[in-house]
Amino acid sequence: MARSAAAKKVAKAASTGAGGKGAQTDRNLLFPAAMALVVVLGVVLIFVARDRRTENAPQGPPTVNQDHWHSAYTVYVCDETSPRAYPDDSADDVTGIHSHGDGLIHIHPFVSTVSAQFATVGAFFDEIEAEFDDSTLQLPNGTVLQEGEFTCGSGDDAVDAELRVLKWNTLGAETPIVFRENVKDIRLNENGQLFVFAMVDPSLDDDDIPRPDDAFLRDYIGQPASQLPLGEPTDAVPGPALPSDSTPEVPADEAPADEAPDTTEAGGE
Repeated sequence: MARSAAAKKVAKAASTGAGGKGAQTDRNLLFPAAMALVVVLGVVLIFVARDRRTENAPQGPPTVNQDHWHSAYTVYVCDETSPRAYPDDSADDVTGIHSHGDGLIHIHPFVSTVSAQFATVGAFFDEIEAEFDDSTLQLPNGTVLQEGEFTCGSGDDAVDAELRVLKWNTLGAETPIVFRENVKDIRLNENGQLFVFAMVDPSLDDDDIPRPDDAFLRDYIGQPASQLPLGEPTDAVPGPALPSDSTPEVPADEAPADEAPDTTEAGGE
């Protein structure tokens, strides 16, 4: 009998050990705790993702299918303003930031990807399919000017040109903001802005780069929407013509195969 009682005590002790009710209770508590932690982490991740979406969402004008703005631009190469504009791409326009070949950037977003803070100079160049970044400027005739390859001047006076973008925030602004980097991110955030896309001698003073002629833009903005022209012939776009004897040099390997090097084509208003 003594042995039987001892065996029972051992069995009872074993049942209250790792495999007994205590262990089962621990397991029962651990699973709900793990599930609660998963739920908490999921909620946190949802809020973080929502905040990021809100942060990256289009905010402010120009608004999709609502705002219809215009900005004027010119292209300035070395020391000359070209009178020509980027070609009319309105027939293939898919974003609403484009050109009618009139020396204006037409800004009326069709899609959110080019609205608000995403309405940029880079969006315009992407739409017209012209190369443009911190060191590259493609002219309307297809000629590509590249820092480190294109020079201003000739002979011993030749210097590597640099790209600058000058932006006047309003028609009444007298002083531009000058950009030398992140040029694709420059905002189109007001109606009636002015831009100069310049490839120039690095020593050239910003004040020596002329402000675009804004007469056509002022006239355009002042007309009712129903009377706005869809474009003007290239030779009617305001801006001085490049003298034939002062055309900046473009390396032959950068010129289109069917024509001689020519930097006389650039946007003008």
